[in-house]
Amino acid sequence: MVIFTARRRLQNSPILQILIAWSGVATVGFLLLFGRLNNLSVVQEFLGRQERFLQELTNHILLFGGSVVTGTLLGIPLGIWAARSRKAEKPVFFLANVTQTIPSLALFGLLIAPLSSLSLAFPFLRELGIRGVGATPAIIALIIYSLLPIVRNTYVSLRQLDPGVLDAGLGMGMNRLQMFLRLEAPLSAPLVLEGVRTASVQAVGNTAVAALIGAGGLGHFIFQGLGQAAPDLIILGAMPIIVLALIVDAVMRVFVRAATPKGLALESR
Repeated sequence: MVIFTARRRLQNSPILQILIAWSGVATVGFLLLFGRLNNLSVVQEFLGRQERFLQELTNHILLFGGSVVTGTLLGIPLGIWAARSRKAEKPVFFLANVTQTIPSLALFGLLIAPLSSLSLAFPFLRELGIRGVGATPAIIALIIYSLLPIVRNTYVSLRQLDPGVLDAGLGMGMNRLQMFLRLEAPLSAPLVLEGVRTASVQAVGNTAVAALIGAGGLGHFIFQGLGQAAPDLIILGAMPIIVLALIVDAVMRVFVRAATPKGLALESR
């Protein structure tokens, strides 16, 4: 609350805002580095499980990172297709909306049976690591959850473009591909990246549930702590997830600002 209030009062000093914002993190990092917080039980849990923690942290990053990248590669073309075709709009959004309403744990469970059957019917899939439990159903579910914000933002960004800008492109003799690459893509990029940002932050949290089906990740400590009634283990898993979500959100905001054309940035101010 102190940091937030200080940032509000220093709106005309962006450098001081940044320094104030990172002061809390720097203080905690300093105390951890010099062992001043080693007596805390959560720090003791970390020191006793340091190797496993780093392994699960890596798994967590790979799971949500891979799913968001794949969801972006699928969601942007689907959003473009829905914006271009009235026939595609309804089925694309129907599927995206329906899958978004399914609870994460239920979706993980629904994927176990078909993937198990496929791996039994085709043994080579098991050799590739495709099984009813583990990373495969987790990644598929996380990809499905990441689709809606990306598809929706891509659709909206293309449909809200100023017709006058498009008419100007046609008047300059641009063909359809040139208009997309030079006008539509740059103007819609900020909103599309906002969808990717939303999907990324959601994926960081949803990945925690993947530990229940053997995919690993920081959720391993959360559910282990719940099973043992150990709050320190729960915090050991939950706090890094919160920090990861904040880092991902901050990084994606930088990408959004970088992708915003200067003219749009000036208008928004």
